Amino acid sequence: MKRISLSIVGVLLTVMSTVAQVIKLDAGAAFSSMQDDTPLHQFTGNNTGFSALLGIDWLEHEYFYLSSQVGYMATGGTDHIYLTNEQGVHSDILDWHMRRDNFHINTTFRARVPFGRFHAYIGVGPKLDIPLNARMSDNLNMEYASADVPFFQRDVMFGVKTELGLVYDFEYISLGVNFSFLPDITRQASYLNQTTRNNTFTLGVSLGYML
Repeated sequence: MKRISLSIVGVLLTVMSTVAQVIKLDAGAAFSSMQDDTPLHQFTGNNTGFSALLGIDWLEHEYFYLSSQVGYMATGGTDHIYLTNEQGVHSDILDWHMRRDNFHINTTFRARVPFGRFHAYIGVGPKLDIPLNARMSDNLNMEYASADVPFFQRDVMFGVKTELGLVYDFEYISLGVNFSFLPDITRQASYLNQTTRNNTFTLGVSLGYML
């Protein structure tokens, strides 16, 4: 999977370099939780990770443009296990964290409103998460490999990216802030008859160079 991901990165970077009008780096926090259709509701608590994406803006016009990104994004969720003592009384809470490392791809159509050197935008488009690794850990600082855990079926996840942002343009440099919601459409895993999707929010900053 890693070799396939690296090959995809090489092809995408080659294509992106030929059409780019702005090259940019986006980085920030990713807040993710699982959503399922059964009473189990496992890993539905928020899990905090990060994202780091290399992107371009292209087909730029005054009031719209396309934005494409490739890179890393963490998804997953948190579950709480209530521990009891010998008398059956709750004595502690064990927090389980599930994290999935993804090679992330997205392209959004952005409608923008320019004002001076600023422009605000709203965007929507498809996104794809290709799994690189997955693991579980708990608040006792124990980490467990996921290779043999059926919960972590390594499915490619298709979904939607919606976003809001603000960009300030200098002469050749642009600085921006971005808030995104990235819900999955396809299901991630089957475990104890459970099927799950990820809901992910990101909050990040971007640094761009205008070609």
